Amino acid sequence: MKTIQNKLSVIAALLLLMLVSSCSKYINLKPEDATYDEVFWKSGANVDKALAGAYGSFRSALRQDAGYFIFGSVPSAEFVFSGNFWNYQDIAYNGNFDFGYAPYLEGTVWNWTRFYAVVNQCHLIVENTPGIDESLFEGGADQKNQSLGEAYFLRAYTYFYMTRIWGDPVVTKESLKDPSNVQPIARTPEAEALDYCIEDLLKAVDLLQPASQLEAPTKASKGAAQALLAQIYGWKHDYANAGKYAQDLISSGEYALVSGDHFGDIFKGSNSESIFEIFMKHDDANKEGAADFFGNFLHSPLIKDKDPYYAWTPNLELFAPIYDTTNDLRFKQTFGDYDGDPYLKKYANVNYYDPTQKSVYVVDNNLVMIRLADVLLLRAEAAYKTGDEGTALLYLNQVKARAGLEPVTISGEDIMEELMFERYRELYGEGVLAYDLIRMDKLKDWFPDQYSADRLAKKGYYWPLDMRTLLPQNILLTQNEWWKNH
Repeated sequence: MKTIQNKLSVIAALLLLMLVSSCSKYINLKPEDATYDEVFWKSGANVDKALAGAYGSFRSALRQDAGYFIFGSVPSAEFVFSGNFWNYQDIAYNGNFDFGYAPYLEGTVWNWTRFYAVVNQCHLIVENTPGIDESLFEGGADQKNQSLGEAYFLRAYTYFYMTRIWGDPVVTKESLKDPSNVQPIARTPEAEALDYCIEDLLKAVDLLQPASQLEAPTKASKGAAQALLAQIYGWKHDYANAGKYAQDLISSGEYALVSGDHFGDIFKGSNSESIFEIFMKHDDANKEGAADFFGNFLHSPLIKDKDPYYAWTPNLELFAPIYDTTNDLRFKQTFGDYDGDPYLKKYANVNYYDPTQKSVYVVDNNLVMIRLADVLLLRAEAAYKTGDEGTALLYLNQVKARAGLEPVTISGEDIMEELMFERYRELYGEGVLAYDLIRMDKLKDWFPDQYSADRLAKKGYYWPLDMRTLLPQNILLTQNEWWKNH
């Protein structure tokens, strides 16, 4: 399926190139070209092209060196590494999550520059779209609002994403106007950054269309904004508001769990459970699919003649015991060859699209970033934290029922413990569990040898910044506390 947001048009690409500023590498803000702007910001079609640029930059930022999974799945011990991925060993479980040693990955895991390209593109859309008359949008006022809401959503998502990885970001609130006069900017306290995200998302909720009115979940919807609000409030431990926005989404009736027998179909994208996803499927303009991204998890026989040496290995020695391997419908749809050379099966929609090229394949999946089961478990967590154990068990058991499991009747802290286990069973390999461990304060329980009290107090679960590269661009930048001496 071809949609405007899935492909960068030539004009959108030109816009991005014209906005690049070499004098502000620190956060990669992009100066406006006033003459070009007078021409560009004159129609809804061009706003769509600018949005395509924003989504495209976000997609590239997540895909770089498989950073999305390095940040969200490696620190939760979901994979072990050997062979071809020797340079991952220190940042993984057996290396005690030493994020300060990441050879050949420094430009990805220690450098946030690429995400500021997304932020600044969103700034430009937010600043310029209101001045375009609604009659110049093919869909009138609704399309204008949708476009503006998508920019607010994507800006909030990007800042929240950065905050969960590096802690305090540098929050900018407008596009760069004078690239010859870039002032140093101090890091923004995490709480202030999250409040800015919430401000954007509250606008987005009012502007965005419900999912049923949109072509695919690759466009931000009202439900996506509600889900992200729930996640941010949960990160802030404001569980009353986290529960409110999670419940708003659940009660909307816009989403439904995929049946347990078809659990694996979720990850192909565009299904009843998916709330927000990034386009990565194979099409005429994207012939490689996501082979360089999802393909990291796969080996023979799914990928012809690919040795397990060249794949990430699920840490089943550690995690298989948390599954009911006989009755849990998710287990065999999550892991392949689990008695031999196991691999993550969620992204296994391999397609040899050209029969004349036997070694060329695509992995025909989208990246599902927010889905209903995640929101149901967050709703359960919020209910427990606000003293409503009955509602917590209701939503926990709803996820279990889809997996073919019997309901649990537990109470007290056992609910939080079971919620963490259930998140692993449900969301394994989806790039989110590392953040769940932080939010739910489970690092000290799950990985006591890796996380001392001192490391936790100094937020050593955040990744270090590459001060050698970033500091010369901004003298006010500071290193995360734990990594100052590690």
